[in-house]
Amino acid sequence: MQSIEVNKSIIRDFYRRAVANGDLDYARQIIADEYIQHSSAVPPGKAGLMEALRYLSQMPKPATSAKPFMRLLAEGQYVVTNTSVKLGDKTKAVVDLFRLDNGQVVEHWDAIEDQPETTRNGNPMMDGDVAVEDMALTGENKKIAEEFFQRVLVDRDLKRLPDFVTANLIQHQPEIANGLDGLAQYLRKKADLFAVQKVHRIIGEGNFVVIQSEGQLGLKPYAFYHIFRLHERRIVEQWAVKQLLPN
Repeated sequence: MQSIEVNKSIIRDFYRRAVANGDLDYARQIIADEYIQHSSAVPPGKAGLMEALRYLSQMPKPATSAKPFMRLLAEGQYVVTNTSVKLGDKTKAVVDLFRLDNGQVVEHWDAIEDQPETTRNGNPMMDGDVAVEDMALTGENKKIAEEFFQRVLVDRDLKRLPDFVTANLIQHQPEIANGLDGLAQYLRKKADLFAVQKVHRIIGEGNFVVIQSEGQLGLKPYAFYHIFRLHERRIVEQWAVKQLLPN
């Protein structure tokens, strides 16, 4: 537990000090020399990340800034952030996944997606609960989310949906209606267009589970990051951010 909190603190400070305030000395300290970058938007290695941070530090800062939205979760070596950021005239939903070792960031993956102004479910793509609860249920909640992902999203056995999802599911994926029925309708409609092919990582903390996977959407390769909030052994809230993968 202590190492998880330390890792979360490192990533929290990375956003506050290096990204927001341009503290490049802090970035050099916590980014490992052997850093591995999986984001196609950032040049490879530690040098590439430092170059990107240097560019950000030189950009003009807004006169006023709203408090950033962040969901921060961790398990073992991994820390996941789910943030809302403003880039130019676009508001983006972002998931960043960091791997840490001995107090340094050694590997990073991400996905970034435009946030629409309106959604089919009426919920913003980026809001909802952020408080981590029920730490003793982390393992059980991970198993529930993993089985849901395999049975429903990979195997497409929609009859199993009620085993995992509450009837009044709060949905934050813009194109999906609220509720169990809304998710079922979307999966039926997208049966030939959306497919999860491989699960890479499952990271849980208390009532939250994050699943990193890849597959296809509209016959194009995508990375998917699904975030689930569970309560009483059911998924009660869902977020997702996707990223087109380079060929």
